[in-house]
Amino acid sequence: MRRTWAFVLAGWVAMLAVGCGVIGSSAASGQAAKSFGRDRTHPLVFQNLTGAMNDGQDPRWDPRPASSGLYGEVTVWTVSGRQEVLTPEHQPLLFAAYWCPHCQRTLQLLTSIRHRLKRPPVIVNVGYPAGTSLQTAVRIAREEDAALHLAPFEEVFILTPSAGDRYAPLGYPTLVFRQGNGLWSLYGEHQAEIWEKALS
Repeated sequence: MRRTWAFVLAGWVAMLAVGCGVIGSSAASGQAAKSFGRDRTHPLVFQNLTGAMNDGQDPRWDPRPASSGLYGEVTVWTVSGRQEVLTPEHQPLLFAAYWCPHCQRTLQLLTSIRHRLKRPPVIVNVGYPAGTSLQTAVRIAREEDAALHLAPFEEVFILTPSAGDRYAPLGYPTLVFRQGNGLWSLYGEHQAEIWEKALS
């Protein structure tokens, strides 16, 4: 009985730490379950959600190995409408959704410590419903930047609705970065020291 309660408690703690991410997983299939917000259409407007779902920042250094097969070539759109291929081998990639409170707070935090980051991430905006135009995605990003007073990080876009499930399967935000000889991913809200360590 104690094991059951410990398992349930651990599940709830994990869910709170993830935020706009996976709220469960299927052990049998190894596939991530539907996450908060991903299974519904979001309005194509910026909303300041920094006060929502605020369960604090994770103090743990808990990156996981990331697949170079998945992240080796990430095709994105630039603000100017050019298609490019990025890789975290050269610069860290932070996958974020415009409707994710955890992403909004993380971008504010990264803005406040930007001068301490040796490798600022490229912000890869994902989480758009089908049919979203690049023009609309750029407008939302500009509204978010202005409303939250964000630093001018390099921003790119993936408009495919399944991009979040593909590149941020465990939760938003997801950072993918090279450190040592490995490629790593870090997901969810973290304290400033953790972001600095990943982006040093």
